[in-house]
Amino acid sequence: MISKIVSVIISFAITVTGFAYNSFSTVVDGISEMLFGVPYTVDAIKSDFFENIKDADVVNVDGESGYVKDLIAVFVDENLSFFERISLFNACGGILAGWCAPADLYVIRYAPMSYGQVISKCEKLEEKSGIALAIPVSTYKTQSNMTPNDSFDAKDDAFDWDELNPSGSNWWLEAVQARQAWDYSDYFSNINIGIVDSGFETDHPELAGRVSFPGDKYANRNRADFHGTHVAGIIGANKNNGIGIAGICDNSKLICVDWQPDILQIWHTELAILFGFSAAVKAGAKVVNFSLGVSASRTSDSRGIIDNVFSPAAFSLMMASLLSKGYDFVAVQSAGNGDFYGDPMNADYNGHFCSVTESNAFTGFTGISARELLDRIIVVASADNNGGGTYTQAEYTNVGKNVDIAAPGTDIYSSTVYGGYEYLTGTSMSAPIVTGIASLVWSINPAFTGADVKSIVCSSTESVAAVNTETDYYYDVDLLDYPVVNAKLAVEEAIRKTDSSVGTVSGRIVGAEAAEIEYGGISHTLFSDGSYKFVAKEGSGIARVLDGSGAEIGSFDMTVTAGTEVQMIDYVIQGSVEEPII
Repeated sequence: MISKIVSVIISFAITVTGFAYNSFSTVVDGISEMLFGVPYTVDAIKSDFFENIKDADVVNVDGESGYVKDLIAVFVDENLSFFERISLFNACGGILAGWCAPADLYVIRYAPMSYGQVISKCEKLEEKSGIALAIPVSTYKTQSNMTPNDSFDAKDDAFDWDELNPSGSNWWLEAVQARQAWDYSDYFSNINIGIVDSGFETDHPELAGRVSFPGDKYANRNRADFHGTHVAGIIGANKNNGIGIAGICDNSKLICVDWQPDILQIWHTELAILFGFSAAVKAGAKVVNFSLGVSASRTSDSRGIIDNVFSPAAFSLMMASLLSKGYDFVAVQSAGNGDFYGDPMNADYNGHFCSVTESNAFTGFTGISARELLDRIIVVASADNNGGGTYTQAEYTNVGKNVDIAAPGTDIYSSTVYGGYEYLTGTSMSAPIVTGIASLVWSINPAFTGADVKSIVCSSTESVAAVNTETDYYYDVDLLDYPVVNAKLAVEEAIRKTDSSVGTVSGRIVGAEAAEIEYGGISHTLFSDGSYKFVAKEGSGIARVLDGSGAEIGSFDMTVTAGTEVQMIDYVIQGSVEEPII
């Protein structure tokens, strides 16, 4: 009987929607929810219940964390049929309040429970066939990993940039050699980037036309906020509008999710992060940025409810469910800015993706390995600029073995609300730099896997953020040097892995007026000492030397050999001194 009803539903939906898939699935899921309380399609997302969660619904367990007293989240076997899901949820009791079907995640509402009751209920639910994991809807005082502290333009004269000695409002772009990475723009394709953050100013001059949302409901609940707008600018601000700043990856569409439920609400559910990630990935995001975490709410070395409710299990199982369905992605999270007092901790205390390790990852029925998940998580610490191309870990950054890489994080200039710009400091600023670079890499070759992208980004480096020996570490932390992300090297490695016919050529131009070297139709930006190193197609041709206005001031023969590096002799511009002017 049920199968006949479902057939009628599908036939009706197809008739009224004209076979348009999005409309079809929306209508089918709406009718299915009305009749059975369960969505029919495997990509349905319903998050309306977030709007009804208030601080009064949260039971504070240890001062740092708590749980929503009437909700439990369950992950189910992706192989369950529609009818098996109906039967399963009927057996679970309660009422389905929401779901994120792409991640096999469902939220059940029960009568209010004590902590002991909610744990007992989770244990009983996990005994049911078809349920991989049942957890309380945990809450934390999750915060953006930022500390609040003239404009530049990417089209400035080349001599206003100095990648060998980063300084000024664009120091972070100089430090990661972004200009040299942008030289390869012919290789870039459009890419979708996810940002789960506080709200976004969609009509900011740097972001207008670039921000989208996973759906109308996400667009309607977006409330412009300085933090989300700042992060979005670092990633994708328009670098050719003649004002303000330049984003790392402006060949992108930003798929944004405002994860904060209410400006006055203290507690935030971890489900908001899980749902936001899944919604962004379902909407096409390949790299998703999370400049947030929970370490700033810590006042002791106790994790409290985090261990008790298996937060790492929830995030790892969500990732595994998405991977098993054919989605691929990289999740980039800030390492965090220490505890409540600003004392650095190990980054796993920042929660969410930072907390996932090979030993605590849980993948349920999916068949996905823990290694496959970790190969798609990048945890980012902050680097301070020492000058001369050397870097130290910022005094506020979390550290530890879960950190993968460092990026500039202090005095980062980017867009903010009301069409303005502002300097902000924190690992919140470091993570989107890595997100932008990872996105550039993936845009070069859409056939890359998320694991490929992480490997390229985290291994294509030349500088390190050394341990900060002047920081007094209150906690017992793991102190390690971290590589500093490099956009140029990552992009070049992606090109090498995509095209075996390219080689590397390096050398030096002597002459203060030299700004670029053009070869094979692509102009490459010189460093301030006149040196260059770039990848190009194999073969021989003429290299043209250009000044800051683009005029040719010299030329010489150049040969590129596939798979190797050719070192050219110094080229001296006629009339120049024998040594470059630095």
